[in-house]
Amino acid sequence: MEIGRGFSSAERARVGALYWEAFAAELSPAFGDEATGRAEITASLSADRFLVARRGTEVLGVCGFRTADGGAVDQTWRATRSRLGWTAALRATAVLAPLHRGPVPGVLVLDGLCVAADRRGAGTGSALLTAAADLAARRGERAVQLSVVDTNPRAEALYRRRGFTVVGGGDLGPLAGIYGFRRYRTLQRAVHPAGGRP
Repeated sequence: MEIGRGFSSAERARVGALYWEAFAAELSPAFGDEATGRAEITASLSADRFLVARRGTEVLGVCGFRTADGGAVDQTWRATRSRLGWTAALRATAVLAPLHRGPVPGVLVLDGLCVAADRRGAGTGSALLTAAADLAARRGERAVQLSVVDTNPRAEALYRRRGFTVVGGGDLGPLAGIYGFRRYRTLQRAVHPAGGRP
């Protein structure tokens, strides 16, 4: 398995499928149907804001992250409106807004870790997290940050095993029925400049 930054146009559909599979419960309320949502999210992925795990030419998993220019899913109003039309774009923008993760100074904020179903438990997620820590170190940042929802205890267990600790969180309150989860936790892992591992 090798991990690199970015994906090719030929890999976009595969990366989009992995991202949608991982986050469909949270993302699908923003769209009229699954096919529309999956296509819109796939089209909005920023290739250079992903770490990609591959075995040969097969994409095994991906880890999105934020840069100063935006997140792994970069939905601009103009592009979304051109693809969906004004009304559907307005709905998508409004529904997705509460899920937005902003930048944190000195921290690499992850924007979605997704591993193919047949690769879960095989070390792909851990390898992507290590690569993210290494990237943060090369960028001179002090930590890696991610969020996990209360309906995904398996992911939270992985993050804790990999050295992440809780630094915050929140409750969606009445919006929980829309997104399929009520609470989320924000976790961080410190990194060091010489290699990225705590």
